Amino acid sequence: MKTISEIKFDKIIKDGFHEILKPLGFKKKANNFYLKLDTIGQIINVQKSAFGNKDSISFTINTGIFVPEYWLAFYNFSDIGLPDYPTEPECLIRKRIGDLRNQHDTWYDIKECTDEQQLIDEMKKNLTDFILPYFDRVNSTEKMLQELDKADLMMTPLGKLIVYAEFKQFDKAKREYEGLLNNKINPHFLMTVKEYGQKYGLDK
Repeated sequence: MKTISEIKFDKIIKDGFHEILKPLGFKKKANNFYLKLDTIGQIINVQKSAFGNKDSISFTINTGIFVPEYWLAFYNFSDIGLPDYPTEPECLIRKRIGDLRNQHDTWYDIKECTDEQQLIDEMKKNLTDFILPYFDRVNSTEKMLQELDKADLMMTPLGKLIVYAEFKQFDKAKREYEGLLNNKINPHFLMTVKEYGQKYGLDK
């Protein structure tokens, strides 16, 4: 049987997220929402804190831009093709709600006494004022590549190298490659960097 806090969390997911995102075409799976566009995908993930419990729930919001070319080059270990429902950690560009609001890492707390309607209103504001306008700015391959040129992105160190190379922007890919080689990084990672360098002809 669910606790009062868990019931409130479910209501926040339903009223604060699903009701707005479903009409826009987002598909829901657990606490994730995914919109498949022509060439990229957009993901919203509501992440519970591992340190909470059934009576005291903390959560934050993660967003991701899914780039099929990047996933196929980096994650497609078994040659299975693109996932129908990718996850936020597999995304090329990842941002938390705190980033999008230009504030510190932001978490929301639910306890038995929490006014969930206040949190529902806050989630709607997060979507309409921050997340969806950001998604509008990154809703195509061209816009995604422009976003990549910005420095302050949360992604794997190899992300930019792979995507620039996949989209034939070899000058930018080579710059990323040389930057990674000059970093003091562990030998195993250095070997991986060199493998991608060879794959894309950046080592010449």
